[in-house]
Formats: sequence, structure tokens, C-alpha cells
Amino acid sequence: MKINVETLVKKLGEPYQDIHESSLIPYKSKPHGDSDDSTARLDMKRQGIYLAFTNDNEKLLREVTLTLGDEVKTEWIFPHELPFGLEPVMSQQWVRENFGLPMIYVDAKIVMTIYMGVKEIYALPIPNQYIAAAFTYDKNFFVQKITFYPIERAKEIQNALEKKRLSGKLISPMMHEKKT
Repeated sequence: MKINVETLVKKLGEPYQDIHESSLIPYKSKPHGDSDDSTARLDMKRQGIYLAFTNDNEKLLREVTLTLGDEVKTEWIFPHELPFGLEPVMSQQWVRENFGLPMIYVDAKIVMTIYMGVKEIYALPIPNQYIAAAFTYDKNFFVQKITFYPIERAKEIQNALEKKRLSGKLISPMMHEKKT
């Protein structure tokens, strides 16, 4: 079954039940989360789509993550049309040529032995400027995942990162450049 991903992303902030009734989610299983967790999850792995909802009675859609590449399953291809003019294969250069400079840039890091790629967050162009897209890149700077969430959430992340940077707990990417 094909999922209209763009319509699904535009449902950010809407309740799970409304989204399900509009036939955008083909799964019968509902989002779930532990009672002490603020997030209820619905991972549609075969579809390459992960949905996060508020873990309350309404279950409002908070984020939509698309998996475009998988280092383990190299033959895997995202099975749906990508939203907002995005392409199945995108490099960091392609993203910047089409969206400009990111509003948020986070350096790659290694946690334990797991590589966490560079992440860049952009506001989508008009008329979808209320949606933010976070692009996560692999080691070769090709998009592996895209997470969409409301622009307000991106601004919260931006403010939190700025506070860390100002307190000295986060090193700005510009500080890595050699002084000449």
C-alpha cells in the first residue's frame, strides 16, 4: 500500500484517530509507549516510516521520520513518493542548493561505537514554512533519514543548543576551523 507521505507530514499536531480515519496509516496497531514516557511510537519499518505521538488520550502527531538509506540493508529503497519535491538520493550539497543554509547544524559524533551523522535542520519553503525538516547524513554526506516536525520544535532545539554553546558544553562547528 502506498502512503501519501506529504499529506501525512501535513497532519503534524493532529490526533492519531483523525489520521487513521483518513486512511493515511495502513497499520491496525496503534501507537504505544510506557506510561512514564511522553512519546507513543508507531514504527512502520516496512514502509520506512516512524511516527511519534504525544503519549496521552489524544495522541497528537509530533514527528514523522523517513528512512531513505540503511547501512545494513543496502538494497532497500524507500517505497513511497517523497514529499515536498525531495529526491530518493540526496547529498548535503543537493539539500543546501535546494533549501539554503540550515537553521541548525549538529556535528557528527560517535557514541560508543555507533556513528551518528551530521544533522541539519531547515524550515520548509512557503507554503509549508510551519514544518521543519531534519536531514541526517551518512559518512559520505548522503541523506539517511529525514525527520519532520513543527517549526516550533525546531526553534526549541535551536534555543537549547544555543544555551549549551553559550555555557561551553557544546563546541560550535566554526570553532573547529584552524586559525590562519
